[in-house]
Amino acid sequence: MSLKLKKTKYCIICKSSNFKNISLVANKVTNKRIRKKLFLIECNNCLHRTFSKIPSDSTLKKSYINDDPLIWGLLQNEPDNKENNFDFKYSQIKPFDKHWIFNHINIDKKKNYFELGPGLCKLYKTFHAKGWKCQGIEPKSFIKAPGIKKKFNNIKIKVDVAVATDVLEHVNNPLIYLKKISSIMKKNGKIFLTFPHSQSFKSIYLKDRWSMVAPFGHVNFFSKTSTNIMLKKSKFKIIFIKDFSYVQKKRLVRNIVKLPLYLIKDLIFLNLKSFKLRIEETALNILDLINGDQLKVVAVKL
Repeated sequence: MSLKLKKTKYCIICKSSNFKNISLVANKVTNKRIRKKLFLIECNNCLHRTFSKIPSDSTLKKSYINDDPLIWGLLQNEPDNKENNFDFKYSQIKPFDKHWIFNHINIDKKKNYFELGPGLCKLYKTFHAKGWKCQGIEPKSFIKAPGIKKKFNNIKIKVDVAVATDVLEHVNNPLIYLKKISSIMKKNGKIFLTFPHSQSFKSIYLKDRWSMVAPFGHVNFFSKTSTNIMLKKSKFKIIFIKDFSYVQKKRLVRNIVKLPLYLIKDLIFLNLKSFKLRIEETALNILDLINGDQLKVVAVKL
């Protein structure tokens, strides 16, 4: 795919043109034409992060539909288990009823459910199996499930619960999508969101080395301030917002116990780079449990 980028002139969330460069993203870009020109930038007004240049929305949409390597990050190769080679059978998908959103709603009260980007439909299937009327938007052509559409114009229900988990970081303009979701929701309906947290310890310390920075698989990184602004503009009111971490505590404890042995081994073999990286990774994973590199949000439709 011919990669056409446009310069980021203003913050997509608050419209401020006051940015600062965080770091050059050269190490994550294989395209020689842009590797010296692409910066991770931050809005000085709302602390939202993005890139100094990004693809158009139409380019990103086509990339997801065609499963283009662009969506996996310019440096990263597409995973061996490509989703488009996955034999998707909705009937075999197991519902996932341990999701955090069930702390905020009663799934046994059957209502209308919408999901933007349901992927393999585990959460979607959970609501469907409980008798909810479900519809969603999913660009992947191999995802075939009851109620899954390609365009918002085809959504024919007024929604009580909407979900967009790990989705808005992938789109050029998250406000457009939130406003579309808002337009199909009932008053006091709840929306549930998750996305990368721009003001986490990992984000601030690692900068472009943060694993979430993957041009152009991810193009938006949200602060609590930018989240509040975009939801307010979309006629939602936040009732819950919290950072969280994907770091597994038990696994982290095991790694900490083993760490001294690995560090001694690194010193014996004079592998100082590995020594430093082990300490850095462990420290950041501990800090991530304090100020996680993800945000989860619950808001109600006004």
